[in-house]
Order: sequence, then structure tokens, then C-alpha cells
Amino acid sequence: MKQADNHYTSINQLFSGLITSGCRSGLDEDTNRKIVVINLFAIVGMSITLVLGIRALFSEQLSLGIVLLSSATLFGLCKGVLLHSKLKNNHIIAPALLVLCLISLMLYLVVFGGVAGTGPLWIFVLPPVAMFFAGVFWGVITVGLFIALCSVILFSPDNALLIASYPFEFKVRLLLSFATVTFLSAFYEHSRQTSFIIIRDISEKFERQALYDALTNLPNRRGIQKFIDHEINRAKRQQEHLTLILSDIDRFKQVNDNYGHDGGDIALRHVADLFKEVIRDQDGVARWGGEEFLFVLPTTNENNGVVLAEKIRARLETTPVQIQNTSLTITASFGVAQINLANGLNNALSLADKALYKAKEKGRNKVLSASSLIP
Repeated sequence: MKQADNHYTSINQLFSGLITSGCRSGLDEDTNRKIVVINLFAIVGMSITLVLGIRALFSEQLSLGIVLLSSATLFGLCKGVLLHSKLKNNHIIAPALLVLCLISLMLYLVVFGGVAGTGPLWIFVLPPVAMFFAGVFWGVITVGLFIALCSVILFSPDNALLIASYPFEFKVRLLLSFATVTFLSAFYEHSRQTSFIIIRDISEKFERQALYDALTNLPNRRGIQKFIDHEINRAKRQQEHLTLILSDIDRFKQVNDNYGHDGGDIALRHVADLFKEVIRDQDGVARWGGEEFLFVLPTTNENNGVVLAEKIRARLETTPVQIQNTSLTITASFGVAQINLANGLNNALSLADKALYKAKEKGRNKVLSASSLIP
């Protein structure tokens, strides 16, 4: 039983690898979805044309067999292009090759008729495939060119370009029904793309709301956590320093009491904008909660963190904000602690919080480091 489960798992992993080959994290979700469909279409198309091609050869339909086997080869080539992960733009080359293969095969079936003249019935596969892989605009152009070529072939004088024989009524109805399917496919693909864009935008909006503070446009606790984790891992690998600054606006309750919550919001936005302006490109700052802010300083030891915190403190003290026609000077207190990578983030946060509390206790508008609290 266990051996059968292992066998099933191996087959499942093999199939999963085949249909997801070519998918990359750097591509958007819709492109990766198209790559999966290309893989499935190439595998199914190769299997069907290979079987039909062999059957045609055994039925002594040499030309049809050669065309079908050539199509199977091209379908296999599409799969090979996606497997070649180092090939630039393989997710663009593969569908273009696949659509070109389909068009060539469909034109052959129209000209030669296939088995008992039923070959043209396969052309209805083309519109949804072309629209899905090429998009509405290029899909319509591709199918439009195919319709033009079919019209030239079907209505050539004395059927000069046709090997098979079709009644006039069949030709007309074939093209009209094909045009109808093309229109419906274009409409469906347009609706699908529109829905995808709307859903993606809503998803990004909710994701941003989950990771960013709406008032200050700074990352919130959850939003800064990913940045902190990344920097801790990098600091461990490269044996670099990493320092935190915890900041709290002084007497913020008085701002709310004197100017209302609207005035408090103006003050918070002012502080957040100044913090974003002063920090370095590699640094991160987040609204940690209420009137508290957290700075994350990569490649920075505690002493340099104190220097930067003092720079921020002085800049804030000398940059008043206008609230209800009043020029208000806002100050903040700062606690600085270097992360001991062996002890983890919470220990550093606790030390920074203690330093911040001591800075407020000593009169506010000050910068204190965690090491300065050690007797």
C-alpha cells in the first residue's frame, strides 16, 4: 500500500512539474496561469496529433500523417521552449509558436479536407486559444488574418487553392459561424481580463490596507515585519549590525485635547512625512501604534543609531507644523537598541522601549540608547 502511495506521489509530482515548468515568481499571476495552460495545451495537442498522425500513416494518408506528426513536433517544441528556463521571454515565444502551429494545421485541414472532409470543423479551436494567449487586440488581428486567408482559399476561382471539395453553402456558413465564435471568444476574453484587473486591484488595495497605516501611509506592525525578518536574515548571513529606534511623540494627548482629533491627525502625518524624508534609502520606518514609530536601520550599530536619532529629533524640533492657523512645534523622544542576533527581535524591542521610557522620564525630547542604561 505504501509503495503504491509513493508511486502515485511520484506520478503526481512529475505531472505537476510538467504543467508548471516555465512558471516563475517574477511573473504576474495571469502570465503564470497562461504558462500552465500552454503546457497543458502543448501536452494534449502533441498527444492527439501524434496519435492521429500515426493512424493516418497506417491508413496510407501520407501527407496528412506527415502534417500531423510535424504538428506534434511543434507542440513538443512549445513545451521545450517553456522547459528552457534560461531562454529570455520563453513565456512569449511559446504561445506565439503554439498559435502559429495551430494556424498552419487549420489551413492545411481547410485545403485538404482531412478525414471525409471534416477537417475544417477543427478551426473553431483557434479563436479561444488565440484570444487567451495573445489577448483581445492581437487575438482579433490573428484570427482576422486567418479568416482572410480562409476566404481566399475557399473562394478562389475554380477552387484553384483547394484540394477538397465543399458546397458553396458550407463555405459561407463555416466562415459565418467561425466569425460568430471569434466574436464570442473576444467578448469573453475581454470580460475575463477586465474581471482579472478588477480583482487584482481590489486584492492589492486590501493587501495595502492590511500592511499600511491609512493615515500616515507608513507600514504598520504587520507591514514592517517582513522588512525586519529580511534584514535580520541578511545581518546573520553577512555578520552585519542591525539597530532599532523606537520613537514616541511628546505630549500627544495635549495636541488632541487642544486641537481635536483632526489636529492630532495633521500632527501624525507631519511627523510621518518628516521621518520618511530624513531616513536613508536602506532604512525602514513604520507606525508602531498610536503615536509610536519604529525605525529599522540595517548595517548600523547602536552608536550610529543614536547619531541618526539625534538628527531626526533636531529636525523635528525645528520644523513646526501649521494646525488651525497655529505654528506648533512637535517633539519626540527616542530609544535606541542594537539587535543582538542571538537574542532576537523582541529583546531589542524591549531594550529600545526601556530607553524610550527613560528619555521621557528625563524630560522628553531626548535620545537615549539601551547601553546607556547599563550601570
